[in-house]
Amino acid sequence: MSVDPVTGMKRPQVLVVDDHPTTRKLMSAWLELSGYQVAQAEDGIRAWSAAEFDCPPIVVTDWNMPEMSGLDLCRSIRAKLCNEHVYILIATSRDSGDDLSEAMAAGANDFLSKPIQEDEFLARIQNAENAIRQLQIQTELAEIDGLTGLLNRRTFVERSQTAIEAAMARNRPASCLMMDIDLFKQYNDEYGHAVGDEVLRLVGSIIKEMCQHQELAGRLGGDEFCLFLTDYEEPQAVQFAEELRNRIASRSADVIGAKMMVRTTMGVSPLLGHCENLTALLEQADRALLAAKSEGRDRTQSYSSLQRQQLQTCDLSVESHLTDLKGTTADKLMTTSIAIYGEQESFRTSLASFLASNADSACVVNQNQQLVGMVSERDYLNAMASRKELDTPLRDLMNCNIARFTPETTADQIWQTLQRTPMLRSVVVDENGVPLGMIERRALLSLLRDIGNI
Repeated sequence: MSVDPVTGMKRPQVLVVDDHPTTRKLMSAWLELSGYQVAQAEDGIRAWSAAEFDCPPIVVTDWNMPEMSGLDLCRSIRAKLCNEHVYILIATSRDSGDDLSEAMAAGANDFLSKPIQEDEFLARIQNAENAIRQLQIQTELAEIDGLTGLLNRRTFVERSQTAIEAAMARNRPASCLMMDIDLFKQYNDEYGHAVGDEVLRLVGSIIKEMCQHQELAGRLGGDEFCLFLTDYEEPQAVQFAEELRNRIASRSADVIGAKMMVRTTMGVSPLLGHCENLTALLEQADRALLAAKSEGRDRTQSYSSLQRQQLQTCDLSVESHLTDLKGTTADKLMTTSIAIYGEQESFRTSLASFLASNADSACVVNQNQQLVGMVSERDYLNAMASRKELDTPLRDLMNCNIARFTPETTADQIWQTLQRTPMLRSVVVDENGVPLGMIERRALLSLLRDIGNI
């Protein structure tokens, strides 16, 4: 690891871009001798290919290069990496006011006069390093909760919403975990607020230990924490929550000794097709959390498990009336307000016709017209909000979490299926798998309420 010999801090990587090999190698040698990690590119095209997905925080580029100039490289970095802290120095023999203004407008932070002198070069690199470090400190102060080191509420909400949109666009699983510290007020009342703060720090540090990959973690306020777990199905999220809960309990003696164990209660909710924003996801996780508290705290409750419990309770109240439902079949429950598109059809070509129709959802079919997925109105709107490429095929937008029923399936059979998997969208298909219509969950529940008086 490259470190500053004076401060002992890790030094940032520097990308050196110059089509003249001698100049490029000389600057790289000076940087390496000063403890910097160095990447090299011989022109703007190669530099942008490297920087687009993993841009070093400091870029030194020549102005005049074939194919892609230093100014064009500046513009690309500023346009595509606008949220990242990148300090750009342009090396040039130009010194007119117009040239310098043009470079600044393109996004350059500083200049190096050619021929380049070692002392001036390293001094400007040090200035760049100081500026980057200061920006990182300011960003951390604005985004991080000072007590726990986790994301603050505003930043957590912003990043989690972005993560939700990305997960849905790629049809990847995700889950939300909400957590409270049980009876937190007692720590403040019995041991003082200093101990209460230490409990919060302990919880924050353990959460950070466990969040190493695709997890986002934030403190929403007080003793309330929230995590967004990308690539976690609900069972894996529950397992994560249980491990977190046990770690916190086992290490609470580090703060308050053996007098009182720190216990936590957690609620977990999966990201499913009907839940396209963080507000709805948090509401579901919070309902699971409240249910866990009502059962005695110190446990984890999943939203799907809570739904199944509620459906089982509901099922008991209509059990004696199920015979009345057997005469009602899927074709009587379905609505035909659907649009049908091929999975290769693009977002662009289907969008206008879908929004102009009265359809609630679009069924996506393969070349044999068999149902393979669904795209809801919210899926379309989310794709628009996230600036999805208009040529994206519908197969990359669709949700595959669907229950399929034949027209002859009875209402009680549908009810039993949805009881086991309450979040599925329901589509009626013919014997060849061709979609005929949708079954709206609220229509089925309305029928059950009318018959079972629930």
